Amino acid sequence: MKNKLTRLKRHPKYNNWMHWGKLISITGGAQVLIQIIGFGCGIFIIRNFSIAEYAIYTLANTMLGAMNILADGGIVSGVIAEGGKVWQDKEKLGAVISTGMNLRKKFAIGSILIAGSVMIYLLMHNNASWYYSILILLSLIPVFYANLSDSLLEVAPKLHQDIKPLQKNLVMANIGRLLLTIPSVFFIAFTPIAIIATGIPRIIANFKLKKISNKFATLNQKEDAQIKKNILHMVRRILPVEVYNIFSTNITVWILSIIGATSSIAQVGALFRIGAVLSLFTIVFNTIIVPRYSRLNEVKKELQEKMIKIQLLLFSVSFVIVFFTWFFSAQIIWLLGNNYENLDSELVLTVIIFCLNIISTVIYTLCRGRGWVISPVLNISINLLSIVFGAFIFDITSLKGILIFNIVTSAVLVVMHGGYSYFRLYQLKNMENIYE
Repeated sequence: MKNKLTRLKRHPKYNNWMHWGKLISITGGAQVLIQIIGFGCGIFIIRNFSIAEYAIYTLANTMLGAMNILADGGIVSGVIAEGGKVWQDKEKLGAVISTGMNLRKKFAIGSILIAGSVMIYLLMHNNASWYYSILILLSLIPVFYANLSDSLLEVAPKLHQDIKPLQKNLVMANIGRLLLTIPSVFFIAFTPIAIIATGIPRIIANFKLKKISNKFATLNQKEDAQIKKNILHMVRRILPVEVYNIFSTNITVWILSIIGATSSIAQVGALFRIGAVLSLFTIVFNTIIVPRYSRLNEVKKELQEKMIKIQLLLFSVSFVIVFFTWFFSAQIIWLLGNNYENLDSELVLTVIIFCLNIISTVIYTLCRGRGWVISPVLNISINLLSIVFGAFIFDITSLKGILIFNIVTSAVLVVMHGGYSYFRLYQLKNMENIYE
């Protein structure tokens, strides 16, 4: 046994395995804890809110996601792409992040005006009063403000793979959310209270995140004109797709909020709360895999091999997740409470949707990290055709019908982004790694 251990340690890839094992254990362990806390908060809210109130809560959170996407528009991807070129220079990396931060603040104004107006309309359309709708919008501002900076402040430590402080900060923010959510929602079961309980810990955590980022980047740099131009070039290609994705990725909620019943919105929200646990895998991939892939040299063979391995891993993990959900569907549904009984098959369909979205999102993010951005016209055209085609075939007014419809549109995204990744890899010229 001792000899086997000695031989293992002498293996040329031993240190690499140990490094990856440590990274995955730190990131995965922290994310499991974060997801458990988030899941606990979500289940507590579902069980304490009425169906009507949880429908409002679902709409508000959907619109918060839309606001975040509009405020980004591809800025973070541009910062990662530019930062990957200068990640070892604190001054230059700081200039990249500062430029991205200034752009995001400008985008945020338009985001609040556009998404906020749509949210108020949808809330009132689903029987919320105008003053309650405005109160919900105001309660979203702390969370939205935190989101403006945290994803950019994470760029420097992620590029340097300083993962442990990031995970610790996220864990503390989620513990703060748990400590605020349980007592506040227990006594006052209203949407604004639950949202504020999420926002306050996030703002506090961002002060710590700024200190972590300062170790690797000098953040008080002036905006760089050339970097701004490069980021905006990527934004012009990504923003149209992101705007479209606001519609396409949340199409279930949009359709049900306009032509469906309020109870269906609540059911989708509850099922998606279960599915959101799977974001653990997206976060792990984005924290560990994506920055490393963006740092790889422009060597065709190496990039192709890494891409194939990543995609095989994504499909394998997804298969295991779907099988596990099917086997324990009754037990998982029990967690949601009596208002959401008999949704076993809908749960499995929901998890399939989330798994497909994880696969397409990770592949898309890998490509963006290399500066490979699919044409917005092509992207939107393919997506739109799949949505129109699916809307004619499936009954999108029923819960099960719209979930199947989502599976079809999500599968199209996987094929499109997977195909584009190999197209860009095929275009690369064969060259030797000049650094070897």
